[in-house]
Amino acid sequence: MNAIILSIGDELASGLTINTNAAWLSQQLAATGIRTLQHLTVPDDVPAITSAIRQAHEHLTLRLPADSHRKAYGILLITGGLGPTEDDLTRQALADAMNQELIEDPDAFLQIERWFKKINRPMSPSNRLQALRPVDATILENTAGTAPGLKMEKDNILLFVTPGVPREMTEMFTRSILPAIQELQGEGEPTVTQVAKINTFGMGESVLGEKIKDLMTRPAPGESANTLVGTTVHDGIVSVRIYSTGPRQATTAAIESLRQTLHQRLGPLIFSENDEPLESAVADLLKTSRYTIATAESCTGGLLATLLTNVPGSSAYFQRGWITYANAAKHEDLSIPEDLIQEHGAVSEPVARAMAEGAKKFAETDFALSTTGIAGPDGGTPEKPVGTVWIALASPDETLARKFTFPGNRTQIRLRAAQMSLALLRWKLLGVPAPI
Repeated sequence: MNAIILSIGDELASGLTINTNAAWLSQQLAATGIRTLQHLTVPDDVPAITSAIRQAHEHLTLRLPADSHRKAYGILLITGGLGPTEDDLTRQALADAMNQELIEDPDAFLQIERWFKKINRPMSPSNRLQALRPVDATILENTAGTAPGLKMEKDNILLFVTPGVPREMTEMFTRSILPAIQELQGEGEPTVTQVAKINTFGMGESVLGEKIKDLMTRPAPGESANTLVGTTVHDGIVSVRIYSTGPRQATTAAIESLRQTLHQRLGPLIFSENDEPLESAVADLLKTSRYTIATAESCTGGLLATLLTNVPGSSAYFQRGWITYANAAKHEDLSIPEDLIQEHGAVSEPVARAMAEGAKKFAETDFALSTTGIAGPDGGTPEKPVGTVWIALASPDETLARKFTFPGNRTQIRLRAAQMSLALLRWKLLGVPAPI
């Protein structure tokens, strides 16, 4: 079964709002074995919406199998344009595309009235527009807002229309649309697409890709013909994604096999799966071990402490942090000798060590992290170019210090420095040598 997702709204077409609905819907459809052929986006304009609906309907009709032993369907999912204002035009465009009139649905009107009574607010006369539907359409109840959804069928193409508000859309899809699609799929073991995302930090995408290049052969050797492996990068995190399409049992087995292989090859570079961030993985280790930590930051300006405290319950392990940007602050707040800074410079191994050890001492913690570097765009020298950062980790048994040269602009350098600090702490907590 194939699908097309049509998103409606000036804010989407102009790029002012990111279209998260289409991505979410594609994921839900893939999980049921439905392939999304296209994502279409049009502004709040009746001719544009009407044309997009007709084109999508025609495209889906042409993709229906001619020799199927049972009735086949296509799915057109439309989101947005069901509000009560003048620029909410999806109902009219759908009626035009289907060559039908709009009529008021009494059940839809009652649903809207009940919603306003529930929230104890008067219903505006304009909300009555939301009870309109094309003659052959039926209403989908909206349990999270005022706008009812719509359902139609024409030439074996099912059209579903939902509000554009993500919370209303997801609830309507889960409650009403997904069961209807699953009923169409009938009995038997459906084809599904499962995705696994394995997150790594510390190694560039190209180097990491060399370690797993045989797995990235399409299809992955030794696995299902429909199992693929690829990499993506976002904010310094390299994620390995596994896509497997087929019967659920087969895709589950294929993903698990590749997951085990990746853990064997990449080891401690892997810090989480799915959407768990690096700071959460570190927080779990700190909480489990009941260790405490403090920070002393120069070039990262508090970003490291921000990441550590992004996680709920961070008060269990994070004690305090210092932003010692100026040399005087390093001396006054952390008791770093002035002659040490003058001799070696603020961006140096001795100063990074002294910062971490001072933070650990004054905060009375088990660990302390420090960062000192040149985030740019100015301040670099041939000996210490922009991107040079010293990171130190003071622990119960030793103080480690590493020098890095991070690429990118000021924001990227600061983020990489904070992330690498977390990674060094994580590897220490795991009791493994840094793999980079």
